Amino acid sequence: MPELPEVQATVDYLRERVEGQRIVKGHVSWARTVSPLDPSLFTTQVAGAIIESLFRRGKYVGMRLRGERTLFLFTHLRMSGSLDVIPTDFSIALHDRVCLELDSGKSIRFNDTRKFGRMTLCEDPNQVVGHLGLEPLEDSFTPEALYSALSQKSGRIKPILLDQSVIAGLGNIYVDEVLWKIKVNPLTQADKLADKDIRHLHRAIQETLREAIEKLGCDFGDGVVDGGMYRPRVYGRDGKKCSRCRDTIARLVVAQRGTHICPTCQPSPRGRRRSKQRQKRPVAPVRQQRNG
Repeated sequence: MPELPEVQATVDYLRERVEGQRIVKGHVSWARTVSPLDPSLFTTQVAGAIIESLFRRGKYVGMRLRGERTLFLFTHLRMSGSLDVIPTDFSIALHDRVCLELDSGKSIRFNDTRKFGRMTLCEDPNQVVGHLGLEPLEDSFTPEALYSALSQKSGRIKPILLDQSVIAGLGNIYVDEVLWKIKVNPLTQADKLADKDIRHLHRAIQETLREAIEKLGCDFGDGVVDGGMYRPRVYGRDGKKCSRCRDTIARLVVAQRGTHICPTCQPSPRGRRRSKQRQKRPVAPVRQQRNG
């Protein structure tokens, strides 16, 4: 699923090509994409509107439309969605779910093989993105703000970082990357992180996302971002060597998500606790050496 860097790359791509243009008409070939609006109502409401600006909120591509009234069009790419700008006279492809024809002779095509993506038209952005948490690249995202957000949640750190109401835009790829970078196991309880861990986490989130945005995100051949040059250090690399310690990257499941770690750089927090307990008990030297 596209995450913050891939969505930002999509926004930047669209901004250069469609900002300021007028939507002449729309066409919906898969009604569920614009649900709960009826396709005819959706196309009626966007026709004639000017694309005033493009922006990103979390994993959403946002468009501010100016017409008889101001509307916001949010697109969530989900698993396989992508937005492209092509000449209007190009035939509609098999998986083009929504087409917005522009007065420039170009059209915005929302292509979505799996049909999970959604386009939502609304007057109040909070109806769609009001539930989202901190934007990790805004000035308001400080170590103190991150600490406050984490302190309101209990549980393992990875599911919390995936929670869009805590931090908007992080997903499976970049959470794995961030936790590997700061050498924290994804099973670690969030309330066990020390102040220095929070500061390291804050810095790693911003550094990782900025690097990925600069490289247009990841390109796994899904067509979301063509030519994305970010290469994960740990995500999707199970069975390969860790670039830091040369141990073998392992795959486990956390919160029903495939998760990738380096067992040496990110040791199990349970293993650490057991080790401390052993040290408190009188143990024969040979056994202590074996358990160590």
